[in-house]
Amino acid sequence: MFSEQAAQRAHTLLSPPSANNATFARVPVATYTNSSQPFRLGERSFSRQYAHIYATRLIQMRPFLVSRAQQHWGSGIQIKKLCELQPGEKCCVVGTLFKAMPLQPSILREVSEEHNLLPQPPRSKYIHPDDELVLEDELQRIKLEGSIDVSTLVTGTVLAVLGSVRDDGKFLVEDHCFAELAPQTPTPALDLDRFVLLVSGLGLGGGGGESLLGTQLLVDVVTGQLGDEGEQCSAAQVSRVILAGNLLSHSTQSRDSINKAKYLTKKSQAASVEAVKMLDEILLQLSPLHPCMFPLATAYSTLQLVTNPYQATIDGVRFLGTAGQNVSDIFRYSSMEDHLEILEWTLRVRHISPTAPDTLGCYPFYKTDPFIFLECPHVYFCGNTPSFGSKIIQGPEDQRVLLVAVPDFSATQTACLVNLRSLACQPISFSGFGAEEEDLGGLGLGP
Repeated sequence: MFSEQAAQRAHTLLSPPSANNATFARVPVATYTNSSQPFRLGERSFSRQYAHIYATRLIQMRPFLVSRAQQHWGSGIQIKKLCELQPGEKCCVVGTLFKAMPLQPSILREVSEEHNLLPQPPRSKYIHPDDELVLEDELQRIKLEGSIDVSTLVTGTVLAVLGSVRDDGKFLVEDHCFAELAPQTPTPALDLDRFVLLVSGLGLGGGGGESLLGTQLLVDVVTGQLGDEGEQCSAAQVSRVILAGNLLSHSTQSRDSINKAKYLTKKSQAASVEAVKMLDEILLQLSPLHPCMFPLATAYSTLQLVTNPYQATIDGVRFLGTAGQNVSDIFRYSSMEDHLEILEWTLRVRHISPTAPDTLGCYPFYKTDPFIFLECPHVYFCGNTPSFGSKIIQGPEDQRVLLVAVPDFSATQTACLVNLRSLACQPISFSGFGAEEEDLGGLGLGP
């Protein structure tokens, strides 16, 4: 089921009981390093403005863009700041994008009930043909026109543009480039298959029997209590399970809890468990859940409560992923439709979430931007996607990255298995049947 090894073993599920009960030892994790420290909050101060994170992002990203621009357009290209531009002079400029969008939700929508204003209708995307791009640096800004796709880009992206200033004060873009993938450490050679299971959107507390059955089947498979000896042997090769967000169902949140989360900075009583659950949808950077929320599981040393985003090295393979807020936000404010395409795009711009803090809330960092890729991961995933997807991309310096869209388990009953030896990824799906169904053959288990 997990690999071809399960099929190669003799099927023992319908065989007579064996005199010797087969046991399979769980494959140990040789090395594990949690590298999520940059995402943890040190000094907690919310009095700063968000301009600091944009300034820090540009300062950190500028050397990457300058180097990439010289590789892309030649070492003799002039790289100037906006204040140094002269009309008609061809040069390269590095800056941060701002996307002016007429359909972008306004704060007026938040107070429409109080002021009797008609709220904007909900949209799956906020792009419009009248959207405009503006490039900013430390001192000033300039409007961009020319050979640049406005619909795919989002606010907060740092890039290099090649072109010249026209007489009307607008910058005519001839070409542009991103920072591309960060340097990558080679993966070690593994002798045996080892798997990491990626799951998101369990939706516990939803009350749906089918979802609960799928969750129980998932637990049974991982613990080796389902299938024949071949499948149990493969289950023993799962060395780690990563739960990528949305553990609780929406039905566990009341209207009062939503309001508490919405006005968390205004109401002191909003610091409740229900309010924190709601914040999972509107914030990217979240601290680890407190151990008191898991009184039974905390007894096990294998439980790791981690941040969102999360990065770790498992047996030499570097994982980096989020619960999906960054990808969902870019989906709403760009024309990109595929979650894997968005994942690849964030790798190439070398930033996990360019739209934070403009349309996706995050902590107001001011010394460093922790969402910049300083090292390229081997496995890059996002959770709570509508469907499963995976592909391997190659970088300009022979980087090799597995992109994984981890589907919402409560809706799809699907998890993902990543082979650490080959970086192959396959879905593992479960489907349950209700008591009202007559067809008892509706229970399926397979890749």
